[in-house]
Amino acid sequence: MQISVILAHPQPGSFNHAIAREADNALQANGHTVFFHDLYQEKFEYVLPAAEIVKGAALPEAIEPHCVEIAAAEGIVIIHPNWWGQPPAILKGWVDRVIHPSVAYEFLEGDSGEGVPVGLLKAHTAFG
Repeated sequence: MQISVILAHPQPGSFNHAIAREADNALQANGHTVFFHDLYQEKFEYVLPAAEIVKGAALPEAIEPHCVEIAAAEGIVIIHPNWWGQPPAILKGWVDRVIHPSVAYEFLEGDSGEGVPVGLLKAHTAFG
């Protein structure tokens, strides 16, 4: 099984990093293929440019591997702190740039003329 593990904590050596390492080790020990991303270590650019909002927009080179991996993943593990009731901005930006139409979902026209969302991800479970 292919699993995406996404870590969004800026401090190496944090409890979140320890959880991510243990999750990665346990998943690999159980025979899973793991796509591991430490968003801060990778310096993930989390600001969503307007050009990426348009349906069918070309994916930037730095974003494409994330999109391909999340589309192929059969499970998703997201590890992050809770700051003021929300995840860090880098994780929100990752969601904005990676979990978008044509990768994670699409809208189909319904009888009422409104778009009906249809999920495209293989993963039916996510842990965060």
